[in-house]
Amino acid sequence: MNRVYLRLRRRAAGLLGIVFLVSGILKLSDPVGTMLIVTEYLKFLHLAWITPAARILGVLFSFTECLVGIGLITGVLRKASALLSYVLLGGFTVLTLLLWIFDAPMDCGCFGEAIHLTHAQSFLKNVGLLLLAAFAFTPFKEFGRARKRKAVSAFFATLAIVAGAIYSNRHLPVVDFTPFNWGARLFASLDDEAGEEEFRRAPILSISDANGEYQDEMAAVGRVVIFSVYDPAKANWALVEEQYRTASFSQALPLVLVAGRPEDVPLPADVQLLYADYKTLITLNRSNGGGSFFYDGELMHKWDARHCPETLVEDLNGDPDALSTRHVTRRRVTAQGFCVVMLAILMLL
Repeated sequence: MNRVYLRLRRRAAGLLGIVFLVSGILKLSDPVGTMLIVTEYLKFLHLAWITPAARILGVLFSFTECLVGIGLITGVLRKASALLSYVLLGGFTVLTLLLWIFDAPMDCGCFGEAIHLTHAQSFLKNVGLLLLAAFAFTPFKEFGRARKRKAVSAFFATLAIVAGAIYSNRHLPVVDFTPFNWGARLFASLDDEAGEEEFRRAPILSISDANGEYQDEMAAVGRVVIFSVYDPAKANWALVEEQYRTASFSQALPLVLVAGRPEDVPLPADVQLLYADYKTLITLNRSNGGGSFFYDGELMHKWDARHCPETLVEDLNGDPDALSTRHVTRRRVTAQGFCVVMLAILMLL
């Protein structure tokens, strides 16, 4: 009976580890989105003075979740991982209860942008995980020792997480869970035949010109490439102008969207400059100054500011569907490959 009970405890610990690992990976894969979540929590806790470090805190927190998950799945440092899981789940439960009580206008961010839960659902989810942890780690002893090969498994899994985190901090998320993902249609491009569900899900850019007049239709017709700058103070304006000039040689209409209405935008007068709000632009493209290509209001491709395609003109002039399919397939293969590698490392080694 003891063996069966211990086996069930380990299975419960492994299941809990999977939740931690998935949650951590989803947040690490979108460090900018995680930064936004951490910023909201800091404001809710009246710790806004820490917000400049929100991105670093988000990465460290997500990495810790991944380490706890790896420890629980492999059994390496299982006691330390169990203790950390208690601390994290206890903190999550208290925070989500406060969010529920005060009805805070924010998302818990438990799984990044991938899964959105209400405050009540988040709280109940954490209570359920606490009960699972109580079953897995009570009594807080007899954790056993992991096989030596599992230490190798945990080491390589950690390396894979580190490599993925570095990649995500230098590129756009491999899988985009925001409303502005590949294939999304702008609200302004929908006609009367679109269904209610399509209208409800369609993202809105809310572009305005210098006079404050909305110009969303500019991005809804034909080939349009948008370079979005959500943080003007930290933008590489020379790079933005260079990519804008390159796009000007294509058939696409290039636009520069800037958050707010900054007094000084160091771009020449002939650059088509429009405005949108910060949250919209950081959702459209996680890279400050990154590009997004629309065809008749449908998002076909986007890239981060530092990795503009060398074949930009050819891409903008070519078949939009082929361009979108090529890049979506590449990202899907990358994401699936990472998942397969992680599964092989954790389960087979």
